[in-house]
Parts: sequence; C-alpha cells; structure tokens
Amino acid sequence: APVFAQERYSARLWENNAAGALVLRVRATDADWGQNARVRYRLAEGRVRGAPLSSYVSVQAETG
Repeated sequence: APVFAQERYSARLWENNAAGALVLRVRATDADWGQNARVRYRLAEGRVRGAPLSSYVSVQAETG
C-alpha cells in the first residue's frame, strides 16, 4: 500500500486566493515495481456550504 511522507497534512487558505494557486503538496510512495508502484491522487468528494469540494480545489492526480 502507498505510504505518505507525513501522517497528516494541514493547510490554511487565505481568502481570495488566485485561481490555480498552490495550497498544499502531499507525497506518497509505493514499494511495488513498475505500474504497481505508481501513485495517483484524488480528492475524496465532500461538500462546502452545499457545493462540491471539487468546485473549490483540485488535485494534480500524478503529482499530488
């Protein structure tokens, strides 16, 4: 299973960040070989004030 570089990640966001601004970077590795070692990231869907979390932030699947 993938192992994250930190047990927990936390970020504070300033109001009115520019679109595309970096908020947080996470890192995980997998000890498998080849394609099985590949780690992809995604947000667990949630809601913020009734709107999907994905309407506020996004994640780069390949880099975290």
